[in-house]
Amino acid sequence: MDVLAATEEDWYSPNHGRRLRVHGSSRPAGYFLYTNMKIRLFYLKLELKRALKCLPLMAAGAAVLMFFMGAAALLAGKALYGGQAAGRITVGVVLPENDILAKQVTSMLSSLESVKSICDLSYMSREECLEGMENGELLAALLIPEGFVQDIMSGVNTPVPVLLPENAGVESRIFKELADAGAQTLSAAQAGIYAGDEVLDQFHCSEARAQLERDLNRLYLEYSLPRGELFRKTAVSASGDVKPVVFYAISLFILALMLSAIPVSGFLQPLDPVLRRQLLLAGVGPVSMILSRILGLALLYMVLLLSAASAAVLTGAIPFSSALPAALLLLSVSASSLAVCAFQAAGNRMGGVLFLFLGATALHFFSGGILPLVFLPSAFQKAAPFLPPYIFIETVKMAVTAHWEPWIFAALPAVFLAGAFISLAFEVKRP
Repeated sequence: MDVLAATEEDWYSPNHGRRLRVHGSSRPAGYFLYTNMKIRLFYLKLELKRALKCLPLMAAGAAVLMFFMGAAALLAGKALYGGQAAGRITVGVVLPENDILAKQVTSMLSSLESVKSICDLSYMSREECLEGMENGELLAALLIPEGFVQDIMSGVNTPVPVLLPENAGVESRIFKELADAGAQTLSAAQAGIYAGDEVLDQFHCSEARAQLERDLNRLYLEYSLPRGELFRKTAVSASGDVKPVVFYAISLFILALMLSAIPVSGFLQPLDPVLRRQLLLAGVGPVSMILSRILGLALLYMVLLLSAASAAVLTGAIPFSSALPAALLLLSVSASSLAVCAFQAAGNRMGGVLFLFLGATALHFFSGGILPLVFLPSAFQKAAPFLPPYIFIETVKMAVTAHWEPWIFAALPAVFLAGAFISLAFEVKRP
């Protein structure tokens, strides 16, 4: 601590940014820059040592979190893809009167494997459908308009109203995805028919339009109706490039990583006002205070991440790549920046714990970490790529698949800078 003491000849006032002369002696300007830098590095060293003393506490907390969240990952993956993705979806169908063709087509659709495996269609009136949705007996309703099938064959865009309850659950959202997929298939078919008609008109062969439309309708129906064959060739997963169990393991690992800062909340809480003023007088400014705390927590995060990554590489769970250490380093400083930001925004230890827990959990849900994004509203799907948990999850997914995208090495520093600047703003405003 002798670095913090001034000599009897020279006193440095960091608040005024100038050197005061005592007894007529002077020192070069570089001396004071060197002394100030040495003070800040000495303070960083003290903060890193203080952080390392918290490592056993963080490791114990992280182990407990990983145990419970590992069990949750297995249960979540089994719940999402264990036997069936969701419960049976009861759908009410309102058909126009005396429209035999519409009922035949609807019966054919209900016999498809992709529909029959999850949907139960019931034919009823509009009033019965509305009453069934109010009572919770129906999860969706289809209102087939008059002449719907004839309009499809002739290329007329006639929408089919789909009614969903106000508080639609996962099953209703799954049915909405099925309906949207069917509408897109019909749109593609109609676009092909329009294109064919346009080509015939350009070559003055309009008399062949009826035959072309019949042939195209037959081809499109042969392709789109037996969708079970498509699912045998292409695996579709709500969790993206990894298996559901792996996805939930990664997701809950990230959540546990962010929450593992709670056991070391004593290290992250804002400094005592008296200590803070003394540091300012010694030349340690707000930037050094915030960066030292971020780097101290990042050191703890790095120890945990390296331990987990080493175990995963040795067991063959993930392949080793040259980009892995850099990604882990960026992930640790980004996560620590957010944790420090939470405590700085709260202003005290207990508020920081609550703010970190609630903020991390909420952002994790909005990022698709608890329920996959495909089941969330479209607004959440568009906003998720800009949320830190989504970026963290994608980082670990890239480590698992060994397929690195360049954007991740720009997104992680952006998260770090955002958290550091917000933390610095709160630190500067403190009295």
